[in-house]
Amino acid sequence: MWHKHRTPRAIVREWMLPAPERRAARAERRVESQLRRERDSEWTAERRAGALEAESRRYDYLRAPRHRR
Repeated sequence: MWHKHRTPRAIVREWMLPAPERRAARAERRVESQLRRERDSEWTAERRAGALEAESRRYDYLRAPRHRR
């Protein structure tokens, strides 16, 4: 499992980098964090598709013409 904290050694090592490289490292961490959130999300593409399918079936059932007697 990925941890959100960094070791003090990693922080100091990053401080020693030039400013553009520090910004690049920060951006890389943000992107990796976003990728983890998307990967671990309970709303994966399959679940979203299933939920949309179930919702469309429910509303199609409600809209079905009723037989009059």
